[in-house]
Amino acid sequence: MSTRSLVSSINCPHCWTEFQPAQVRFISEHEALRGDAVLGDAEQMRFLPSRFDARGRALDPFGAPCTRMACVRCHLELPPALVEIPQTIVSVVGAPACGKSVMLAAASFSLRSGLVVEGMHYLDADTSLNDLTVELESSLFRSTTPDTPAMIAKTDLSGRLYRSFRSEDGVWTAPKPQLFEIARGSARRMLCLYDNAGEHFLPGRESAQEPVTRHLGVSRALVFVVDPTQDQRVVERLGGRDAVSATGGGGTVEQRQDLVLIEAANRVRRLRGLSTRDPLPFRIVIALAKADLWAPIASPELADAFRAGLGRTSVAVPRGEVLARVHAASSRFLEELMPELLATARALDPGFRLVPFSGLGKPPTRDAGGGGLRIRPQDVRPIWPAAPLVVAISEAEPAMFPEYSVREQRAS
Repeated sequence: MSTRSLVSSINCPHCWTEFQPAQVRFISEHEALRGDAVLGDAEQMRFLPSRFDARGRALDPFGAPCTRMACVRCHLELPPALVEIPQTIVSVVGAPACGKSVMLAAASFSLRSGLVVEGMHYLDADTSLNDLTVELESSLFRSTTPDTPAMIAKTDLSGRLYRSFRSEDGVWTAPKPQLFEIARGSARRMLCLYDNAGEHFLPGRESAQEPVTRHLGVSRALVFVVDPTQDQRVVERLGGRDAVSATGGGGTVEQRQDLVLIEAANRVRRLRGLSTRDPLPFRIVIALAKADLWAPIASPELADAFRAGLGRTSVAVPRGEVLARVHAASSRFLEELMPELLATARALDPGFRLVPFSGLGKPPTRDAGGGGLRIRPQDVRPIWPAAPLVVAISEAEPAMFPEYSVREQRAS
């Protein structure tokens, strides 16, 4: 029997409790052991094993071998790889309707292809946790009716994206993590992503019993998704609200996205006990969504870069020097039309990264009466959809992606 190397500690992706692998609970298999003190009568009992069979499997109190594991606090199931592979937690944040879910679906779909980063492998660690992203992927990229328009759903404030569990101080609701195993060379990581509804990041929207954004307290990088077409100054340059809204932009939305970034930073400081003068403990990557709509008014260089990305390898992350030029061009665009967002990013993280992308590559259409957005799957051509995520991971794990990490490039 082969030996297993365990991580020194686990951060539960459901409730963010940190504990050692030896404390992990197992999920009973015997039907007579149905009923758990934390999850209720419908779930199998969780227990700390004291007996094991010859193959090293935990035995429940009735002697049934068990292989499924759970958190010591919330008792929600954990993928077995979590005890062996170090975690990299990345928070994806943004205002309502900014395009977070489309970015994650397009990014995960393209990352599976192997065309995004040379030598990188990307696998689902738990398909039951990743189910909504997989469904959106299927409707946009694997549709059996590619000529039939598909609806682009908005992230809900409750429902399937969230899990509830009992605790000593009541019932908690937390977001479902999305877990992926990533590998490059000999390096392996468990990538843990969170996609909350944008409303959860508005000031005053989080309660003690619904800590839906508390992953900010343990994340290694922050991807802040911005939709420039929600800003009136950009809207005017693009022909007005009606024109922008008709092409899937946020022309009907009125909100200051820089305030959402400030609120996210404030929550990080509260959760980690940082003072207002302490630097944030991670890199901020600003993902500029829907670049196919606004790049033509930003600069010829940015527009040319996106036109060049329309080929077969449009999902590939550009080279480091291209990302640097695109960052500079995007900075000039924000300085002209969204200066308060640029100033906020600089104040919070002087080393922030700007990465434009398009999750669809072509404007969707809006239903009559201002309803939801639709697009034919056969028309979807994402451009650099995984670039913001890869850049964020490179900042958290610079040795894994040295060609995209500014820290690694400076060190060399």
